[in-house]
Amino acid sequence: MTLTSLNRWKAAALHLAISAAIAAAVVTLMLVFWYPQPYFAAMGGDTLILLLIGVDVVIGPLITLIVFNPKKKSLRFDLAVIALLQLAALAYGCEVMFVARPVYTVFVADRFEVIAANAVDADSLTKATAPFATLPLTGPRIIAAHPPEDAKRQSDVVISALDGGPDLANLADLYIPYAQVRMAAAKSARPLADLVKRQPQEAATIRAFVSTSGHAESALGYVPLKARNRDMAVVLDTKSGDVIGIIPVYPW
Repeated sequence: MTLTSLNRWKAAALHLAISAAIAAAVVTLMLVFWYPQPYFAAMGGDTLILLLIGVDVVIGPLITLIVFNPKKKSLRFDLAVIALLQLAALAYGCEVMFVARPVYTVFVADRFEVIAANAVDADSLTKATAPFATLPLTGPRIIAAHPPEDAKRQSDVVISALDGGPDLANLADLYIPYAQVRMAAAKSARPLADLVKRQPQEAATIRAFVSTSGHAESALGYVPLKARNRDMAVVLDTKSGDVIGIIPVYPW
């Protein structure tokens, strides 16, 4: 197949097919490594993906449809420019998705908070110790944050949060393994029956989760999960504090 054998419609269709295949591969990798369910919905990944696809899959082939003319001497150059611009847009979109990816699900007091990579305080990250000194690349890790022991630091954190700055869940130097607080998390868990009462329209979703969890409903509880786009409910084993899963049900 040569360029001279194509008309603008065939060229645009071919460009669309190639763009769609590349976008599908990129989105699949993002869903597997950066935004595993249910974090994709919790963090508003659908909006970011739509922007990425809109720019990369739609606009590129549309420009090809407009400019393609097999008789043009500059056709190869025009198509090369379109491809480069499209690749640049794809790279930019991937960068946006990368820096906004969820890296931690942090237990704080009586709730979990999903923290994106660009929401971790940079200064605090430089003071953090392993394994929290570097951000995860493959999906969010379940951890916890403990209040600072220093009274002045405690006050600074509170003031910062009230002013819209970093809160406890954003401060990497205060992160600790979830195992250290899982019993406290278990004590803060509420019965799943309460969640059914709060969201009766989601009763089927909650009971379906229980039936596939391998646990009795009486052995499970939930803790609210605060996220950028959609709050959900983290389900715990009320004896061990182990995280069983996340239900896409509003918890408040």
